[in-house]
Amino acid sequence: MPDMTLESWKGHAIHIRTIPVRQIVARVSAPDGYIAIVRIERSGEVLADWHLPCFSERWTSAAEAQRDAIEYAVKLIDRGVLGAVGVQGALAT
Repeated sequence: MPDMTLESWKGHAIHIRTIPVRQIVARVSAPDGYIAIVRIERSGEVLADWHLPCFSERWTSAAEAQRDAIEYAVKLIDRGVLGAVGVQGALAT
């Protein structure tokens, strides 16, 4: 699976990058899980750029992190939250 994907939803470009995370025990440690970095753009303007909150949970696969990232981004777009962001770089929650 590529580590960067591009989806489109209601005129918004959703860029998602999955990153393996590891508890570094040795230089070649296997990934413990994945996180997803999400950027949402519209008409060339970045409306949101953040990672999904993982709290105490990490996704066990890149595909799982990517799927949840897309679902979360779509919910934000559908709720109109991103249109309410007045300061570039502000977090949408």
